[in-house]
Amino acid sequence: MATTVSDRRLGRVLLDWLPFLAILFAYVVLHELSSTLEPGAHVQPQLGFDEWLFGGTTPTVRLQQELWTHGDPRWWDYTAWLVYLSHFLVTPAIAIALWRRDYAGFLRFRVLIVTAAFAGFVTYVVFPAIPPWLASTRGDMQSTERIVRAVWDHLGAPGIAALFGENSDLAFPVGALPSLHAAAPFMVMLFFWSRAPRWRPALVGYTLAMALTLVYTADHFVFDVLLGWAYAAVVYAIATWRWRRHPPTSPVLASPEHQIGA
Repeated sequence: MATTVSDRRLGRVLLDWLPFLAILFAYVVLHELSSTLEPGAHVQPQLGFDEWLFGGTTPTVRLQQELWTHGDPRWWDYTAWLVYLSHFLVTPAIAIALWRRDYAGFLRFRVLIVTAAFAGFVTYVVFPAIPPWLASTRGDMQSTERIVRAVWDHLGAPGIAALFGENSDLAFPVGALPSLHAAAPFMVMLFFWSRAPRWRPALVGYTLAMALTLVYTADHFVFDVLLGWAYAAVVYAIATWRWRRHPPTSPVLASPEHQIGA
């Protein structure tokens, strides 16, 4: 009996986290498609929008001209590097915390994150787009450097730095529009806005810090960031509208263990 319950719990855990694993699998598939999609990848309208909005020069170029020194990262460069990398920790950590403490919240958070991710993936295939650092490499705009990769190099980790290059075995360099890096913190902000009102300043601050980081490090145009926010907002609006119209017919218990029984 104990073995049966244990197996059921393992099955429940796998089902709970399978959609998140599907995101990783889909990204691997996208990487395999990158060589096919790259030749037709777009730099417009995102480049033109940024130049128009900021008086002829993209903010990535302006920020790097003022703040970035090749081969000599400063404290703000390391801060941007940490903010960028936090993307890979914050959303999973929130999902784990919700799974343990608020299972109903976990299920809704999962829907939001997974739906936004796959909406972005579909867009990457339909409209592949390049980031500022790759646009500079191809001569479409003034020189910029991918600061995240440069900081890894400066820290003596060329192998990790290579993961952030155009020819990486893991990267998908033409998946820039929309910015899912920007969409994730915006979605977190929307999700917790009414749930944790005292954390609103931190939620807004993190969302803006990520946006500024992505632009400064040449990972995304402002246009990419705004579209990422728009994707998150639309997914959140549709999901919350549906949840209001079709509330669960049976109560969702507090934790996944309770759903399995003893």
